[in-house]
Amino acid sequence: MDFFMQGLSQVANIQTILWMAIGSVLGIILGALPGLTATMGIALVMPISFHLPTATGMGLLLAVYCGAVSGASIPAILLGIPGNPNAIATVEDGLKMTKKGKAGQALGGAVVASFIGGIGSLLCLVFFSPLIAKATLAFGPAEKTTLALVGLVIIASVSGKSVLKGLFMGALGMALSLIGTDSFSGALRIPFASILGHTPLTKGLDLTSSLIGLYGISQVLLSAEHLTKPAAEIPDVKIDHIFPSFRKVCSMWKIILASLGIGTIIGAIPGTGASIAVFMAHDTARTITNASNGKLEELGTGCLEGVFAPEVANNAVTGGALIPALSLGIPGDSATAVLIGALMVKGVNPGFQLFSQNMSLVYAIFITMFIANLFMAVFQLAGVRLYPKILKVPEKILMPLVLMLSFIGAYAIAGQATSVGIFNMGVALAMGILGYFCKKNGYPFSPLVLGLILGSMFEENFRRAVKLAGGNYMTFFTKPICIVFIAFAVFSVVFPIIRSRKKASK
Repeated sequence: MDFFMQGLSQVANIQTILWMAIGSVLGIILGALPGLTATMGIALVMPISFHLPTATGMGLLLAVYCGAVSGASIPAILLGIPGNPNAIATVEDGLKMTKKGKAGQALGGAVVASFIGGIGSLLCLVFFSPLIAKATLAFGPAEKTTLALVGLVIIASVSGKSVLKGLFMGALGMALSLIGTDSFSGALRIPFASILGHTPLTKGLDLTSSLIGLYGISQVLLSAEHLTKPAAEIPDVKIDHIFPSFRKVCSMWKIILASLGIGTIIGAIPGTGASIAVFMAHDTARTITNASNGKLEELGTGCLEGVFAPEVANNAVTGGALIPALSLGIPGDSATAVLIGALMVKGVNPGFQLFSQNMSLVYAIFITMFIANLFMAVFQLAGVRLYPKILKVPEKILMPLVLMLSFIGAYAIAGQATSVGIFNMGVALAMGILGYFCKKNGYPFSPLVLGLILGSMFEENFRRAVKLAGGNYMTFFTKPICIVFIAFAVFSVVFPIIRSRKKASK
């Protein structure tokens, strides 16, 4: 109790509250702009935190972190363009809800889901940090390989009506993820690499630039086809019933708990991140809704369940990623890596030393995390009635703005490396053209994105696991965690087949 009061005294002052409020608003804005990720936002304000007390500086960084993760749902729901990779799975049902005139409900539901995910993962951080941190130590290369396998198996269920097209896009995504340099031998995988010399392509395709192209630039190219036609009259978007009813939220308790667990655990596993968590949560929610016998709406039809699942999961990752960061000094994702750097600049070493010698600061971080989620919910809900007005902006104005922000986002990722920034803009344009032709011919994006995210992770950990096992491929069937993941992957394939056959027989 003494440590809690000491931590509270570090946070309960006007300076900390004011900086956290500024950080939360800035984070929401950065999250809503395509390509400007939470990591970039934290990196931008980190120099400011150096001139603030440790607890105040951490509060500022955490406010930006939570705001950016949640703010990414705004363009995902309104325009079908995720602000960053965390909101990819929100696009499917969020955009369809907007087209149904339920943009307010989708935006409000996303905020409520984000708050539930953030607070739920914070409770896990407070009460189960030591236990989960120890569990993540058991995840070696073999376990990470089978975890990636689970993600790749999901490709079959997110392929829409054509599984063959989905599998093709997944394979294409994996192939694109392997462009660059072999992580073991250092050899270049690019054809004619000796002619090209050293280019940014030797490091592979930048994921964020690729996603900006796929979701942002491709939409601009599609819209350009009918810019010369008279603009269709856009109906007024209804903003009533922003908050989902308490009964509706209670009916989704299985989805909420499953997404919360997935987000927290995935966040606590170093090197995974929210991109995997949101797809796993969305796929799990699909299974739950299918088994609910009509009590819940089917995902993919523009329902609140399809917004809740990924939004709970991606905000649960924030608390989960802090578990190894604070307990072990191992970043759960790129954003917490910057947070660890900020702590170390202040002379604070995460890990056992932090918990044994500076417990008051630990409680201060817990309290600022709670305030950060509270500010995120308040400020984002305050703007819900303003966000849908973006639909009233004519496409002739909106699409050039989207194109400009997409290129700015792709360029800004490289920081001060001008040549890399220009190259990232080229990657975004190329992926935008690819995305345009995919949309025109009915090829789904989700499998391609999954392949991009998981391809290199699967290959690198697979090779490392086999090498450590002396070439024995049976190593994946001798570890308990691997067996659980493999069983889940098999279940994910077999269950839809059995379900479809039962429906056919009926």
